[in-house]
Amino acid sequence: MPLLTPYIASRSTELPVKLAELTVEFAPGGPRLAYRRPHPTDRDHHRNLWLRMHGSTGGRIQYDCMNSDRQRACMENMLCQICAEPADRNKDGWLFIDWRRPDSPPTWPERSITSMPPLCAEHARVSARQCPFLRRNEYAVLRVRKPRLHGVSGALYRLAADGWRTSDNDVLSAYAEPRLPGMLASRLHRELRGVTVTGLL
Repeated sequence: MPLLTPYIASRSTELPVKLAELTVEFAPGGPRLAYRRPHPTDRDHHRNLWLRMHGSTGGRIQYDCMNSDRQRACMENMLCQICAEPADRNKDGWLFIDWRRPDSPPTWPERSITSMPPLCAEHARVSARQCPFLRRNEYAVLRVRKPRLHGVSGALYRLAADGWRTSDNDVLSAYAEPRLPGMLASRLHRELRGVTVTGLL
């Protein structure tokens, strides 16, 4: 069986924003990261600035890296991360695959924080067979009744005398906490609540 091309996977021709495209914007709450040429869709409802991707969908598939726009679309709209069709849902909830991480809560998989969108039943089965990461790690197939939007993660910039400079990568900013003005979001996260561990159909 040929390897699937996940909808959320990035391509080698898709390049992130350049530092020269960023600037300081003075908003009512203080200075914050912004684009020199802003677009209405740059920020989400929580005023987080999102990473822009440039380039085409050609090129080499990067299975270990997600395209921020496509990941966000799947997480917001509960679409399958492989085919971008509606994810599978039954009386026990939405279908997710999750694995234990160093920062997983003691209640894992209950209350796990994940950036991996849900799946349709067909592509959950295929992923379990094909994904090298899943074959190497402990994972669980889940039904989730309440996959709540939790926050965003991305690169954190600090304001220096000559503009914004990256200070940390892969920083999680929960919606329940004050927004980070230097955050450039690249992933949307959900907290998995009401979890039932199940098997593949």
